[in-house]
Amino acid sequence: MHTTQKILSLAAPLVLAAGTAHSQTAATTFAFIADSTGNYRQAPTGTAFEGGVFSFNIRDGVIIFDGCEAPFFYNPSPLCPIGSTGFVSRGLEDDPLLNGLGPYFSVTEISPAIILRPFAPQNALLVSAPPSQLPRPLLGFENRSISCFYNLFTNFIRQYDVSIYDFARDYAAGERKRFDGEAVPGTYRFNFAALAHPVNPAVLSINLFPKLDGFRKINNQNQGVRFLNVAYDDGFAVLDPFELNTVKWEGNGVNFLSTASDAAYFSIKRLEDPSDPLSDPDLEAVPLFPNFSGPNTSRVVLQSPLVNSFIIPPNFMQPGNTGVIDLEFVVVRRTTGVIIEQATRRFRLPVRVTNPFFSAIAASLPPGATTKQLSAEHDFDGDGLSNFNEWVFGSNPASASSLPASLGIQMVSPAPANKFGTAAAASEISSPGAFEFRVPKLTETVPKLRYSIEFSEDMITWNEIQPADPAWNLVNGYSEIKVTSTATNEAPGGFFRAKVEVAN
Repeated sequence: MHTTQKILSLAAPLVLAAGTAHSQTAATTFAFIADSTGNYRQAPTGTAFEGGVFSFNIRDGVIIFDGCEAPFFYNPSPLCPIGSTGFVSRGLEDDPLLNGLGPYFSVTEISPAIILRPFAPQNALLVSAPPSQLPRPLLGFENRSISCFYNLFTNFIRQYDVSIYDFARDYAAGERKRFDGEAVPGTYRFNFAALAHPVNPAVLSINLFPKLDGFRKINNQNQGVRFLNVAYDDGFAVLDPFELNTVKWEGNGVNFLSTASDAAYFSIKRLEDPSDPLSDPDLEAVPLFPNFSGPNTSRVVLQSPLVNSFIIPPNFMQPGNTGVIDLEFVVVRRTTGVIIEQATRRFRLPVRVTNPFFSAIAASLPPGATTKQLSAEHDFDGDGLSNFNEWVFGSNPASASSLPASLGIQMVSPAPANKFGTAAAASEISSPGAFEFRVPKLTETVPKLRYSIEFSEDMITWNEIQPADPAWNLVNGYSEIKVTSTATNEAPGGFFRAKVEVAN
């Protein structure tokens, strides 16, 4: 049995006002929601559309499960205090929440449809809309209706039908023209099968308002949301983790947003590929900022959707991180208490949290350190390591007891047989295995660094291992450089060292 509450609805329950033609049957829950989502990403070359959705969701009636479900009837118990109160006979295979569950459920609230006929998606269609590229009549509503027998513990068991219909048009990255041409402002009118009239349809209308847009020029005039004062490096906007970073934008004016109903959120999400500013946001990982809660949920609510800047405090992000700012606007417009237009617009900016040497050293040393004490060559704590070496290898330049982690050689297996000895006989070739030497790298450094690994048999003559060297497999990655011996390696033994220098 499951213990997570499931609500078969499209939004928080909205009670249909009493006094309507159906008030004699008791109030019900009804919602008609239009929703559009558009995602945009700003880059040095301009603003790109990263996909979106234009959808309509209609619900008449509601059913709420407390999480208990099973393929068989069950009595009240400590795990499921009210037991099986409902039997779902239709709709399970069509509903993503319920597929594979039940059909016996513990139902805590239920209200039937009183306006729309369930299980009739063939009668749901868009009959009129503002001038656009959206085809009409528009069919294709998905049936999410459900039929439930309730209450199984009484002598009076009634069939409750909940009418749910979904329609969505998806837009892939790059389909901005199609999105703009179809999800347009205006009045949309729909027909649905009515419960009270087998012939005459139930008519629902909804008004859609103008939305925020990604930045572009039309007739030589700027319009849309864009980030300002951006300094790019390899496609990333640069942030300093040791300073206050003020992120500014424009385009979110009163023509599109209301302080009474709309909201704006700020977060920095991780990238699926940290080295690629155009890779997708990682929605499964905890955001880089603010990182107080789980995946894709941690975000800062801005004071108003009309504000044009946000200050990222220092010390919230690790030097070297890359991510994407996610500036999200959520718009809510109510035609009536039950007819709602929603819209989400996300404006994204790839960012690189740099690792600047001078800022990092200044943050580590006591306030008032001199220019000499902050220099790369200076050994502030007297442990024999310069500030530069302490920065590169991750130790504290202000503490003599803080030393870099040791770099060791390890055996890795399985691998092609390697000749580690000097004997030439095939019988003396070592068992499968290889030597490997790994060196972690600082990422997104200022200045940029060049890492290399050198090998010596006598600690006098050192040779840099090259990518084409047949004796070694060299992998110079984003956050690590490593070498692994190959089957052609005949070195009797030797020494590795890492070399780090400022890149030209």
